[in-house]
Amino acid sequence: MSKKAFAIAAVAVGASMSFAGFAHAEPNGDPTKYFDATSFFINYNTPEALTAGKDGKFLIVSPQGTSTTIACRGNGADVPIYDCMQEDAYGWFTLHKVETPLGTAWSSV
Repeated sequence: MSKKAFAIAAVAVGASMSFAGFAHAEPNGDPTKYFDATSFFINYNTPEALTAGKDGKFLIVSPQGTSTTIACRGNGADVPIYDCMQEDAYGWFTLHKVETPLGTAWSSV
């Protein structure tokens, strides 16, 4: 019985891993398409926010913080990050870019 459970678990993990690459576009791909840019963001109310601009990160000012996906266009290298959206329980909403003394912030307001 445990061999059968192990085999089913292995198939389930393998199936989920095979689709993992399709979940998000590559950051260095087409800069006109959205990609998962959550790793480029830092919550505005954390100590790391004080050095966000110097560290090449953006601040996120939204109730979800970095707990949900933030998708942007651009690639951060030759095309700056632009047109960001964030997912919540009701779908996607547009984030608005704001320049602050700590660096660029994206806000849900």
